[in-house]
This record gives sequence, structure tokens and C-alpha cells, in this order.
Amino acid sequence: MSYLESKQHPYQPLSILVIVILMVFVGYAALDTEQAAVVFLAIKDNVVARFDLLFNWTVSLVLLLVIAACLHPKAKVRLGKDDELPEFSYLAWFAMLFSAGLASGLLYWGTSEPITHMLSNPFLDMRGQLQGSPEAAVTAVMLTAFHWGFHGWGLYVLVGLCIALGAYRYDLPLTFGTAFSPLTRFQSLPRGISQTIDVIAVLGTVFGVATSIGLSVGGMNATLGSLIDFEMSITAQIAIVALVSVLGIFSAVSGVANGIRLLSEINVWISVGLALVLVAVGPTLWILEVFVGSTFDYIVNVIPMGFWTAEDAADKAWQSAWTVFYWGWWLAWAPFVGLFVARISKGRTMREFIIAVLFVPVLIILLWMSIFGGTAVYQELQLAGSVSEIVVADYSQGIVTVFGNLGSETLQIALVGTAAFLLFTWLITSLDSATLVLCHLLRVDHLQWMKVFWGFMLGAVTCILLIVGGISALQAASIIVGLPLAFLVLAIAAGLVRYLLQPVDQLQ
Repeated sequence: MSYLESKQHPYQPLSILVIVILMVFVGYAALDTEQAAVVFLAIKDNVVARFDLLFNWTVSLVLLLVIAACLHPKAKVRLGKDDELPEFSYLAWFAMLFSAGLASGLLYWGTSEPITHMLSNPFLDMRGQLQGSPEAAVTAVMLTAFHWGFHGWGLYVLVGLCIALGAYRYDLPLTFGTAFSPLTRFQSLPRGISQTIDVIAVLGTVFGVATSIGLSVGGMNATLGSLIDFEMSITAQIAIVALVSVLGIFSAVSGVANGIRLLSEINVWISVGLALVLVAVGPTLWILEVFVGSTFDYIVNVIPMGFWTAEDAADKAWQSAWTVFYWGWWLAWAPFVGLFVARISKGRTMREFIIAVLFVPVLIILLWMSIFGGTAVYQELQLAGSVSEIVVADYSQGIVTVFGNLGSETLQIALVGTAAFLLFTWLITSLDSATLVLCHLLRVDHLQWMKVFWGFMLGAVTCILLIVGGISALQAASIIVGLPLAFLVLAIAAGLVRYLLQPVDQLQ
């Protein structure tokens, strides 16, 4: 069945099933928030205790596979017909990759995470570094880049590449199920299996995006609170989520070529401007030193760090709270971003796709974390506790605290105002692109009212997670949903291996 035909016959039972599952979750959590929090966190702890090794090995093996695919002779194959040209320019393409795959998390964690790792992480003892030292600061920035770098983007490459191959070269529907087509010689999966996979993908997308929005809305609350009389509370954050949902729905209804592309390009240019200002007014030489040191450290250690699994109880707690959470979050986002990236990458070659989706974002991340994280750890080195005491109490205050230590009051207001705007537009971009992907997964992308419904549902799940347990519940959601997706990702990886190993004439 072609993509056009799939749009004419939406899977209504599939939509109903997913809606019922989410309604049951929302209803249960709303009626008994305390018990829901206990159950949710208990499931998360059980998943981490039993499957931390699975998470680590899955993302690490996928990274090695996509690098091998980039070097493979088949990497010159075009994601489309042989003479097909790309739909979007390089600028628009990179802008949408950046906004969909990273979004507001960079501002939320860019300052807070390095500060936290600077105070404590398992690698300090391994390297003989003292907490709070300059050496620990560089390691902290490197660890932050590790959590945001190659491993996560490798998942996006794998899923997006396999979807694009099946959809654009073999006329399969543009859905998450198509990612498995290299495993089936580009034949459609049985309908029952395909629908089951799509249910998991939809749940992963909903909870993954809800986690991102829920975490970032705290940062937006903090930035607004430092500019105007706006209280820091769950109620205020729910109000922000409601506004983001309304604007995200409006953007999604306007389509990729209009709302999403325009917002993405605006975000990129403002982000570049903000980073350059920080380089100019911040500790410029130190930022350069951190960039060189953390980048070298990261490139040398990225593979062994990916396979490392903690054994000591304290190290396990750290790895659960950080690395396993991130891998679960990336896995939860993989159907969403993989499908979205496939949607905007028609006409690119496999090698072009891998380089753009894997290497370009990681370079940006290394620069970003060196600038924002480097500035944060520099301030902490100059005056111990000046940033860490606030961040440890509330991660969302990191960006406000760092900007508050820079330059004049006018400059501080301008920086915080820009951060608030970026958080707002990035949240909208995440929600609108996720809404479109959800509708693609459920074969209802031709129905405008379904875009409205799923935009509302994303906002509702985010609010419930905030009420149930804040950051702990958000982290638990990603880890729980990431578990079944880890098994699906391994199956997709097996399909890509099969495609790379088989002669072209056997795949026709």
C-alpha cells in the first residue's frame, strides 16, 4: 500500500486504542496523584535495575552501525528516486533538524548539567580529579556533551534512514513501521504487527515529548519570573504548557513548509546570536580551552564510555539518574525525530543524511555546551557555590543564575529575555512537529481536527506528569517507555545490517 493510499484509509481502531490508553493514564494519575507517583517510580527503578546494560549496549551498537553505514559503498544511494532533488534547502533542513532534535533542552541543561557533574560523577575518582577543580569542570562539560551527542543522534539516524529508504525508494507508508522494512526485504509488515509497533511509537513520542516540554517549561517559568512578577509554581507551568499547546496546534495546522520551517529558522539565528554574545561577554579564552579539552576528551572516550556500566551502588545511582535516563529519553524520541527527519530529508543521499544528522548536530552541541556550560563552571570556579547552590536546589534556575552574573543589568535582562523567547519558540516547535508525527503514525495526518486533538493530548500528558512528580516523573516516563523501544531499535538495526550486506539486485 502506498503512502497516499494509507492516508485514504486511516487506522481508526489504532487511534482509538492509543487514545484509550492515554485517557486511562491521565484519568488514573489525576484521581490519585500520590499513588500514581509511587507506582510510576517503582516501575522505573525496576527497569533501571534489570535493563541498564540493555540501554547502554543498544545505543552504543547503533552508533557503531550508523558510522559503518556512512562508510559503506551503499551510502551513495539516494533517499528517493535517483534523479529526485531535495525538498528543502540546506539552511531550512539544518534548522528543522536542530529544532526538532534538540529544542529547549539545550538551554535547560546547558548550564545546569555541567555544574552538577562538576560536583560529583563516577569519572572524577577514576581520573584522580578533585570535585570543583578546573579539570573536573572540563570533564563535566564533556559528560554533558556525551549525554547529548553521538549516541542519541545515532538512534535518530538509524530510525530516520530506514524509514526514508522504505518510504522514498520502495513507496511504503511514511510511518515508524516502515523502519523495519529492510528486515523484511522492503515488504510491508503484517497489519497486526505494524499497528502494535505504531502504538509503542505513539506512546514513546507522547511521553518523550512531554518529558522535554515538562523539563523546559520549568526553565521558561524561571526566566519569566526573573523578568516580571510571575510565580515559580506548578500552576504557572501548567499555564505555560496550555499556551504552548495552543500555539503549537496553530503551527502544526499550518504545515511543515510554513509554521515549522519558519519557527525553526528563527530559532537557529537567535540561538547563534545568543551564543556569540555569551562568547563576547563571558570568559572567552576559558570557553576556547574548554571546547578544545572537552572535544578531545569526548572523541577519545566516547565509545568506551558508551559501553561502561556502573557496579558500585553510588555509581549506579548516578548512571540511572543521568545516562540511563538520557538513553531512555533518546529512545522515546527516536520514532518522533526519526520520522520527522525522514519527512524532511527526501532526495538526500544516505551519506549526506548520516553526516548531517549525526556529525553536524554533535559539533553544534560541543560548541554550545562549551559556551554555556563553560561559562557556568567558570563562574563556579571563581566563587564556589555561586551557581551550584542554586542549581542543586532547582535545575531550572541554571540559565537565569549564569546570565545574572554577566555584565550590566540591561545586558542581563536582554539575555534572560532572549532565553525566554527561545524556550517558548522551541517548545512550540517541539509540540507542533510531534503533533504532525503522531498524525502520520496514526494515518490521520489529513484530518486537521486530529492535529488539534493530539496537540491538546501532548499538553495534557505533560501537565499530569508535572503534577504527579515533576522532574522525577518526567524522567521515569522516558525510561519506562524507552524499554520496549530499545528492543524495536535493535530489530531496526538488524534490518539495516541486512540491507548493507545484501547485493542491490536481491533487494528489488
